[in-house]
Amino acid sequence: MNALLDLKYIDHLQKQNAEELAFYPLTTLEKAFDEGKIIGCYENDEPAGYLWFGSVRPGYDVTIYQACVDYSARRRHLGLGLVRDLMDLGRAGAALGIRLRCASSSDANEFWSLTGFYCTRVSNGGIKRARMLNHWRTDLTPSLFIPEIVEPSRKQTNLKAYNKMKRDGIEMPSGWSRGHYP
Repeated sequence: MNALLDLKYIDHLQKQNAEELAFYPLTTLEKAFDEGKIIGCYENDEPAGYLWFGSVRPGYDVTIYQACVDYSARRRHLGLGLVRDLMDLGRAGAALGIRLRCASSSDANEFWSLTGFYCTRVSNGGIKRARMLNHWRTDLTPSLFIPEIVEPSRKQTNLKAYNKMKRDGIEMPSGWSRGHYP
């Protein structure tokens, strides 16, 4: 990994793209960085993006937790390069495929589709933003089964229900809570 990519830059991109990305604390990103689970991309020898992934294990899918390319460097094949690098790691580690979740309101859904990923399901993304999550996957090895492919959601963010609950004094779980709303 190039020394130019550091936690400050990753944190900067995460904050700059807060509407698109889930927020992770620096300690979590630091652990992934130390474990070599973040791939960086560069433009003119300057950091331009990153891809954070989970364990690469034989017989399992690799999970992408976050992928982000700086807005000014998008549409220059940098994201595709990050995905190809992960595919190479996955194949070398005998992983079956790569999967991720992407907010329905994100422009990145088009990228994942054009990159050869297919949507396997759509799930509720929570009440705060009232959007859906598209579950994307691509195969690294030929599959014996043909997965069901579904149409990805394009539902946009809508904060009305969340803001009404907040105004009505309904207690909201913290950002780190795994609990559900009433």
